[in-house]
Amino acid sequence: MTARSMIQWTFVVGIAGLLAACGMAKGTPGEDPRTETNATQVTWTDGKPALAISCKEPGACQTRAVAMCNSSAGNYTTLKMENMPTRGDMSVVRGPASVVIRCGA
Repeated sequence: MTARSMIQWTFVVGIAGLLAACGMAKGTPGEDPRTETNATQVTWTDGKPALAISCKEPGACQTRAVAMCNSSAGNYTTLKMENMPTRGDMSVVRGPASVVIRCGA
């Protein structure tokens, strides 16, 4: 196998892995043990429906938001964020992250 074909193979495997990881999040409300998230339907202050997502890791909130809004091409608007990390913070002190989103941009 040449170096070029090895690089191409690695690229293809990497993209396939990324697509599989993005597709692993649950796209319906409820708990998702794979991403350690919980999504619930809520009514936002404007009276319109929204989704509240709680997660142990902030990146999981985004992964779940994309999965939940899959019918609108993964587009969503963030209405509220709590306990999102800053560089060097400690999740034990910060507490679990959460976000409220509305699908469609």
